[in-house]
Amino acid sequence: MTAQPIPLDGSSEAGAHAGTASTIWPILAALGIGAFVALTVALSSGVVFPFDRQLLDYTKSWGSPKIIWDALSQSANFPLIFLGVAFVAWLLWHKRYREAVLAILVLVAVTAGSEGVKELTARQRPAGNGDGIPGVVYSYPSGHILECFTILGMITLRIWRTTRHRRLAALLVVLVTIEVILVGIARVALQEHFPTDLLGGLFGGIAALSTYAWFTRPGGWADRPPMPARPT
Repeated sequence: MTAQPIPLDGSSEAGAHAGTASTIWPILAALGIGAFVALTVALSSGVVFPFDRQLLDYTKSWGSPKIIWDALSQSANFPLIFLGVAFVAWLLWHKRYREAVLAILVLVAVTAGSEGVKELTARQRPAGNGDGIPGVVYSYPSGHILECFTILGMITLRIWRTTRHRRLAALLVVLVTIEVILVGIARVALQEHFPTDLLGGLFGGIAALSTYAWFTRPGGWADRPPMPARPT
């Protein structure tokens, strides 16, 4: 029996994974939303987490060159915008129109949602101000972590479902995990975020990515092939 190629839409794995995905992704999305809401309410109510200040002071004591942390922090800024746009363009190129629309909606939701929650909580940054960007004044949640986790997560998930090179896909998962961790450390080291800001971004990212993963699961709404062209 000859091995069958893996279709771009991952339909060959639908039978094996559809049932599992239908259970895991909604649970992760619910847990992410629940944890995000709980942390947001706690911070808005004035709850103080002792490890926030302890970890801030600990990173400040490292004395590492600021240029290193700046480079890591900026890797989750404009490069992510380019990757997000390129990912949507790739989906459109491959006629995955529903998934492209979903990706756009997720990106808009995490960006607008992050700024909305920042205004709602009005938590001052440890350094006292933002990155010098108008409107980016408040601290919670970390938009860098939220968008980094979401954008790189969507790209990694699509590659994982598309490629048959599992070792390469697993390596990408490891690299993305390391990137998210390093960006988080950099944001704390730069005194731009409290550790709980990073947790908020992570919880929100888990909710956003899990929602995206559920709708794009094999056989899911966004995994359906494009409608055939009408005869002229």
